[in-house]
Amino acid sequence: MTLAEPILKRGRPRDTAKDEAILLAAGDLFMEHGYEAVSVDAVAQRAGVSKATIYARYADKDALFTAVLRQECERAVSPDSFLPAPDQPVRDTLILLATRFLNLVTGEKAMQMNKILVAETDRAPRMAQLFYETAVLSLKDRFAGWLRSETERGRLSVRDPDGAAWRYLGGVKGEAHLRASFGLPPIEPERLRAHIEDAADEFMRAHAVGPTS
Repeated sequence: MTLAEPILKRGRPRDTAKDEAILLAAGDLFMEHGYEAVSVDAVAQRAGVSKATIYARYADKDALFTAVLRQECERAVSPDSFLPAPDQPVRDTLILLATRFLNLVTGEKAMQMNKILVAETDRAPRMAQLFYETAVLSLKDRFAGWLRSETERGRLSVRDPDGAAWRYLGGVKGEAHLRASFGLPPIEPERLRAHIEDAADEFMRAHAVGPTS
């Protein structure tokens, strides 16, 4: 079982309303006060549940924090978005994934989390590690997995899917993420769309299937 996976116990069915209340309360508190300052007791009080109810679902605060991160990531970039229809054009998928990725990393909650991480890196390095493992690596791994499958199908030629995934996502993030980090106005929609399309076209040229690929 990974940190992100809730504990499953036999007995009565899980109360999904309590699940949602716990994650909502935890997310709000982590954003407001940072990781170290938030206790499981505080989450329980905010969610209107007992501490035992939380520990029935999550082994510790790390697991709860990881679940919050995973939920926020999947709200912006759902697992299904990395399993596109087999007949969808590769370029269209690259554009879709890049757009959803940017929506995630430049969103208000992502920027709040980034500020918390920067402020608490020295005091709580585990928090940054959890964010990296849950929010960053998981998305990269999904994208790299899709690149592998497209290479196996003969629609792309990607020798190093992990490296290619890092380069594409990093290049897409570029100016848009920097502007969001500094609190500057976002890129104009038309220019942002052109940036994403250019990135997809460059990726297609770099990994085209052919005699010299």
